[in-house]
Amino acid sequence: MAMDVGPPRSISPCQHRLAQDEEGICWLESHRLDPEGLPVLVFHSHGSQRPLRCTEPMASVCPWRSWEEAPRAELVPCPHCGRRHRQGSTSQQLCEAWSATKAALKKMRETRPEGERYYPEGTRELPYPDHTSNIVRRLVWNRIKSAVMRRDRYQCQECGVAFGKRRRKVFDPSLRRGRGGHRWESLEVHHIIPRSKGGSDHPGNLITLCPPCHKRFTATQASERAAARRDRERPLQALEDEGYVNDHLYDPRD
Repeated sequence: MAMDVGPPRSISPCQHRLAQDEEGICWLESHRLDPEGLPVLVFHSHGSQRPLRCTEPMASVCPWRSWEEAPRAELVPCPHCGRRHRQGSTSQQLCEAWSATKAALKKMRETRPEGERYYPEGTRELPYPDHTSNIVRRLVWNRIKSAVMRRDRYQCQECGVAFGKRRRKVFDPSLRRGRGGHRWESLEVHHIIPRSKGGSDHPGNLITLCPPCHKRFTATQASERAAARRDRERPLQALEDEGYVNDHLYDPRD
């Protein structure tokens, strides 16, 4: 017997969802940055940065929802995947950005010497067009990480330890109150030039590291940022020590 599921559910349109007129995850961003340098999502699951689904009840009370319903764009053929997308849609931008990123990976394989998979000095060149939206950049970043790990053969580019795949099970003597136990350890992708200094998600700016090496690289970069900040503040500190600082003295960083 056929079951009556009722009419399809409709939801008010919002520009922060991937599909504006359907229920889906919300990509509304705040001005605060996460450890990877990306804007933190306003709505995310507890204890993580996974985006939450925007449902009809949530859309009805959300103060940031876009209340203007845009006309439905026409479907146009995609030169990258061979399918059709709505003109200007997120899926169309995603196809364009991912195709450009794959072209950058291919170019590096063809132009770099054997064994040199990335630029040791890093790069600020974007792997996709400048007009790519932040939502698409987040989605492409997940694909880029997987591609970079495959490129580096799931091996740490600093110490040379091989995982064989994205993660492995390791023995940790500190678990179970000192009796030891196994836990999962995952490979990580590191920006040679940090995003905070203009580094991009270009494959040439990314290397695969094991967690201990990534922790050491991140600590080194944090120390360099702290030293640079002290150097910028040293002239102002010297003026303060001499008593020249008052309300009429501006911050030299301005």
